[in-house]
Amino acid sequence: MAATLVVSSRGWGRLQQILAAVLWRRGYSSQEEQVSHKVDLPVEMENPYKEPPKRCVLCGINVDYKNVQLLSQFVSPYTGRIYGRHITGLCGKKQKEISKAIKRAHVIGFMPVVYKDPTFLNDPKVCDIRHPE
Repeated sequence: MAATLVVSSRGWGRLQQILAAVLWRRGYSSQEEQVSHKVDLPVEMENPYKEPPKRCVLCGINVDYKNVQLLSQFVSPYTGRIYGRHITGLCGKKQKEISKAIKRAHVIGFMPVVYKDPTFLNDPKVCDIRHPE
């Protein structure tokens, strides 16, 4: 239908007949049937198998260099090294805060540098360590 249709006020009925014929040829008899097919479409819903996003354990908690018990959870008990993000599961911001607080606690003398304080060895584990003791 490359030609444009000019419709006068009297020719409106003829235009409806032409459109009905074109729709009938394409398989649509009327506009109402076209809408009723949308009922048969699948319903949009969330993926039931999608796991919830992993959240940082410390988001919303103030990290302080004086809280040695919290900071010792992110230090290896044998070597004194700070666990990385892939082990602790922290976001980048909190991992940096923890690292700075641990280093500050080492400098000031609140935490031992090489080993973990034995009083904190029996504390529940905050981070998921791949190789438990």
